[in-house]
Amino acid sequence: MRDKLKLLTIFICFISLLVFFFLLFIFRDNNEIPVLDKVDPFVMNTITGEQYNLDNNKVKLVTFFYTQCPDICPMTMNDLKDLQLQLQKEELFGTKVELLSITLDPENDSNEVISDYAKAFDANDDGWKFMRGSTDETKEVAGIFKMKYKKVSGDFISHNTVMYLMDEKNRIRGIFDMANTKKAIDKEEIMETIRKLTE
Repeated sequence: MRDKLKLLTIFICFISLLVFFFLLFIFRDNNEIPVLDKVDPFVMNTITGEQYNLDNNKVKLVTFFYTQCPDICPMTMNDLKDLQLQLQKEELFGTKVELLSITLDPENDSNEVISDYAKAFDANDDGWKFMRGSTDETKEVAGIFKMKYKKVSGDFISHNTVMYLMDEKNRIRGIFDMANTKKAIDKEEIMETIRKLTE
């Protein structure tokens, strides 16, 4: 009888340990930021004429836009302006984290047009890079991110309304909604993720 009791006790302890380590693993796993995809590095010109290389060991929030966008793009840029300020306060802006904004309309968005657009949102070139490639380069880079876009009428472009948060190894660690008339971008969630990636 005692042997059976000992075996039962050992069995219960063993099961308890298994449950403990399982819960520990689940807890640890839930706190990790998932890797959603890996982006092939590319080089693209900024509106200031420099060649920007994605392989620069920085965390990046990538947004696609076009200057004649009537709503989602300018609302998102306004929220990115606030995000820029927060990153500056936490001394992450430009040193560890960059905002990348890539035009989907290089035909109409000249460097001068984009420069004026960036100034309207107080974009600081130290860490907020506005980028413009050729039509073919734009298609290639958009394809890397699986960003779908199409001119539907006049100069109006229909496009996916998401942003991509990448770690220093060019892995996508978060996909966030752009702003709309009902909701701003989730700056708190983006900042929380950025802090974890830069720790």
